[in-house]
Amino acid sequence: MMTIVAITHQQTIPSGETDLWRAVLAMALRDAKRLLKKVEHNPKYWNEQLFRQDVIHLCRWFRSRSRHPGSFRFICEVVELDPEQALNRVEVHFLQHMVLPRWKHESKEEKKEKTVMKTEMNPTLSELRSMPIGELAELSPEQLANLQQQAAKAEESAKLTKEFLEGVISRRYADKADLLRKEAGKDFGTVRFIDGDVQVTAELPKRPHWDQKRLSDLFDRISKAGEDPNEYMDVDYKVPESKFKAWPSQIRSAFEGARTVKAGKPTFKLMISNQEAM
Repeated sequence: MMTIVAITHQQTIPSGETDLWRAVLAMALRDAKRLLKKVEHNPKYWNEQLFRQDVIHLCRWFRSRSRHPGSFRFICEVVELDPEQALNRVEVHFLQHMVLPRWKHESKEEKKEKTVMKTEMNPTLSELRSMPIGELAELSPEQLANLQQQAAKAEESAKLTKEFLEGVISRRYADKADLLRKEAGKDFGTVRFIDGDVQVTAELPKRPHWDQKRLSDLFDRISKAGEDPNEYMDVDYKVPESKFKAWPSQIRSAFEGARTVKAGKPTFKLMISNQEAM
């Protein structure tokens, strides 16, 4: 395995597509190594149907003569490896050690023991990511339920961690962002500044709130005066900020008592220089 991977690294700087196929080849080699280690640790896997299927599919993929996209020979040509030489090395390191023994039927006692072991040994989420789909399909309902509970707890933990981190970032940059807004003569909006190699984008959206009862009274007064209140406000008595700013001062003063401006939730985007926003 090490010899083949080393050869792939000797080529000139690859394109993005070449990197992708090289990663596919490396993954197949890791799968072969993992299957061998698994059966060396516990030879009983030779008699597992899904394990045997994984071995058969992997061996067929390496030994296939196909040159269609995604095949072993296609990938070898893309990464500039000689397919025959590469296959010979794979045979020596892996495939010759993956000859399936004759199928042995399990006794009832062996099946019962396997079920008990599966129930008692719950895999973790980190182990889940490295397990083949065939092995996952053999997990007991209790193990799957346990994994689902782990995932739910991890999701909640990640959410709390994210909220905590946002609070930490807000505490670090809120005062600086407020100062820059004041210097720019605005109470809301977006400001940007640099902290080390990181560009900080601090946003504080403006969210006006209006007194619905006062707006209702004003709606009636405008209507009685022969004007169309829809030209000034929406039917739900919310005043668009763009309309409010466009009104003459005497009209704005009549609505001021119904208007309250509250700050929205501040957000911060951190960007490392010459990299995409995180």
